[in-house]
Amino acid sequence: MRRKASRLEVTLIISAVVFILLALVSFILLLVFDRMFLYLLAKKLVLQPGSPLFDNWLKPSVPILFKVYLLNLTNADEVLAGGRPHFQEVGPFVYRETRDRYDVDFLNDVQPRMMRYKHRIFYHFQPDLSFANPEYIKITTPDLYYLGLVAESLTFLDEDRPPFITLTAEQVMWGYYPSLLLEWSGKKVGLFSTHNGTNVNEFLVDVGAENIQDIGKIYEVDGKSLAPPGMEVGSTVTFHVPDICRSSTLYANDKKPTINRKDIEVVVFSGAPADPTDPLAEWRSRMFCKTKSGCPPKGLVALAPCLSSKGVKMPMFLSQPSFIGADPHISGAFDGLPTPDLDKHVTTVHIEPTTGFLLEAFKRVQFNVYMNSTTKNFKDMKGPFYFPIGWLEEAAVADKKSLDEIYNRILLPRKRMPIILSVVSAIATMIAVTIILSLAICVRSRTRSRRSKRNATVSPAIPTTTSISSKDEVDAKAAPTSAVSHWSTGPVVEADPLLTSRTKTHDLETFVA
Repeated sequence: MRRKASRLEVTLIISAVVFILLALVSFILLLVFDRMFLYLLAKKLVLQPGSPLFDNWLKPSVPILFKVYLLNLTNADEVLAGGRPHFQEVGPFVYRETRDRYDVDFLNDVQPRMMRYKHRIFYHFQPDLSFANPEYIKITTPDLYYLGLVAESLTFLDEDRPPFITLTAEQVMWGYYPSLLLEWSGKKVGLFSTHNGTNVNEFLVDVGAENIQDIGKIYEVDGKSLAPPGMEVGSTVTFHVPDICRSSTLYANDKKPTINRKDIEVVVFSGAPADPTDPLAEWRSRMFCKTKSGCPPKGLVALAPCLSSKGVKMPMFLSQPSFIGADPHISGAFDGLPTPDLDKHVTTVHIEPTTGFLLEAFKRVQFNVYMNSTTKNFKDMKGPFYFPIGWLEEAAVADKKSLDEIYNRILLPRKRMPIILSVVSAIATMIAVTIILSLAICVRSRTRSRRSKRNATVSPAIPTTTSISSKDEVDAKAAPTSAVSHWSTGPVVEADPLLTSRTKTHDLETFVA
């Protein structure tokens, strides 16, 4: 029995130690899991050949739609005579983008590790998503070719050309030949005449091997095309925008679920800072101003420096659609502009904070051209005007399949593992406590049992002594039992040897006397 108890105690002790260790390990893993998870994830997010991120970056699987809305000037003659411009929005004309990154070269012999590549975009018309065929829609708009001559003081080359022109929507977007000379040289004039597969940009970026926060950093312009992980409300992210030849800073100001999966939360970045009075935000908006020409009005970004680097001189300005956030005097000079809608007209970028993946993006910009009544062709026109030509939306939304893969492979394990570790730690702790209590009860019970046996073995029995009160009582007990008493139902009392001895002694004393 003693051997069985010892084996049970040893088993309980070993079990308690095992479950205590399991509880401690689970608790420690719970404390360090998130940091370990992000560290391992950062290693997986490095841009390198063969990694899932690199393959998706090289050929993005998320469909990107390019939507164009043109503003048709309905009263050009009245405007030239001093009337108030009136516009009619026409669109959308929708195109699907195909992004091509090629000539990728990894520079492993430099620190930090970098990658050089070329980038171009092709546009494919989507008739089922479009308002109409752009080849058959007429648009009256400022003549970019003529305004370019005005900017270069070369109007004498075409003095009788009016400042407004009626073209098809296709020509306004993808260009037209304003003269035989330009047609011979193959140069078109249009909003996106150099975009469709011909505008090649070369970038040198950080692959994020040394510091994941620098992934996608473009060293030539000090911008980023990929967002680092760990973004939260209050963060800022800088993207390089080739259209304006500069970087643009976006501010995180909200959180919301993705469109195609509600249990994935993204951080919403927009161009408006959380605090418009922030001096840093003001400095960022003014750092690109030219000393001679000064800064454009609030809410406008000058494209002239970028265009001049490409050999084009044009007083073009970017703004948000419907001049959202711009000086109200600019939009107040026009009629018929779309009603400003923050959900429809503001640029927003939605980034998943754990991975830094850009899951949804809505780039919305409006193209405007500066017109002033300085030449005889529009000397009666009131102004100056920042004439809107049209606005575009570049929309990229991750589909359900892509979101499911991100959730199941990255986000779900990060959510589940802390819960699993907490449950394991709690159960192991409860089992360990139960085993320890059982061990204590077992030891106490065995101790009591041994003590009881030891007392029973060592202590002798105490005899019972009967006192004699009188001789009559002795004689009555010593008398032989009668026949009647033999059948008595009363208890039979056995004679006490000590009592018999004392009776004999009494008789002897009587005889001697």
